[in-house]
Amino acid sequence: MDDVEVHFEKEQGLLDRFRSDASVVRAVDGISLDIEEQDLVCLLGESGCGKTTLGKTMIGLQRPTGGSIRYRGQDIWEAKDGEGDVEITHEEIRRALQIIHQDPGSALNPNRRIVNILSEPLRHTHPNISQAERRERMHSLLERVGMTPAGDFLERYPHQLSGGEKQRVVLARALLMNPNAILADEAISAVDVSLRIEIMDLMLELQEEFDTSFLFISHDLSNARYFAEHGDGRIAVMYLGEIVEIGTAERLIHDPRHPYTEVLRWATPNLDLDAMEAEEPPIRQIDVPDPVNPPSGCRFHTRCPVAREACREEHPTLEDVDGGDGKAACFREDPNHRYWDSEPLEGAAESREEFFANAAAETSDSNSETANSD
Repeated sequence: MDDVEVHFEKEQGLLDRFRSDASVVRAVDGISLDIEEQDLVCLLGESGCGKTTLGKTMIGLQRPTGGSIRYRGQDIWEAKDGEGDVEITHEEIRRALQIIHQDPGSALNPNRRIVNILSEPLRHTHPNISQAERRERMHSLLERVGMTPAGDFLERYPHQLSGGEKQRVVLARALLMNPNAILADEAISAVDVSLRIEIMDLMLELQEEFDTSFLFISHDLSNARYFAEHGDGRIAVMYLGEIVEIGTAERLIHDPRHPYTEVLRWATPNLDLDAMEAEEPPIRQIDVPDPVNPPSGCRFHTRCPVAREACREEHPTLEDVDGGDGKAACFREDPNHRYWDSEPLEGAAESREEFFANAAAETSDSNSETANSD
């Protein structure tokens, strides 16, 4: 993906349409990301940051309003529109890029048995194989994803399956296409906590067997950490339509370079960090800015505890971090940037340590006032 943008016109009432121009939501705003063969990238961020939109754009379900998406060098939208010299057909690209939906229940037709749901893609991609061979392939793959005896599950309807079983069916359906890349959109959010590790382990095993890549979307840092660490992958952190940091799970958790990554780490209590984290969140403001009118400069500056005037005036780009493990879009990575000579914004501090010290003092004063009032 090269400088990909996806902008939507915000829905407006009839009167608003006459009074003003259409408001534009910058769901994805200038993202470049390469996914290699057998690669694994976890896309992490809070709700509404554009994760799902970026994922659907990657696999060709959402047309970008800017930039390009190329599969093995072929622009996927040129292939679909029949423009230019098309070396890889749209049908080949559609088979190669698959999706596992967030809600497996809504992704499965409730009026069809599992055997019919799974056989449909095979009829399109392998029209010349017999019904017996199709059934054999479905039977073999269902058993591989842990649904035994497969013959019993093939004859069931989706409502007769548990949440974990439905998730395995949609995983099997995606793998039946022998894809090169799979978008797993919150693929374990509908599964009981006790089964999440099991499903992630299964996905990693199947990734190796089928030589596929994953773009794994999650809002939970602990899940992204497990998937990235065990799959030797990367975590990309999104904020308001942009990737603000990317690197290995080990580095992002123990040495985050963007203040927003620190917020996500603070909000994940079960990371088993060596040092005790601060009681107060490392953030000046809780509310997320409006994506229709994002802040100038660094989009996180309105919430960042160490933001300065330079952050409000200049937009940071992803740059290599010290040590070479990933990138971060933060001026603090450059010791020579004018950030260091500009003034802290209102409520911000000179350093992270000073911010927490001030927050702790304010909390102590507030507690004392409450006790005296009582």
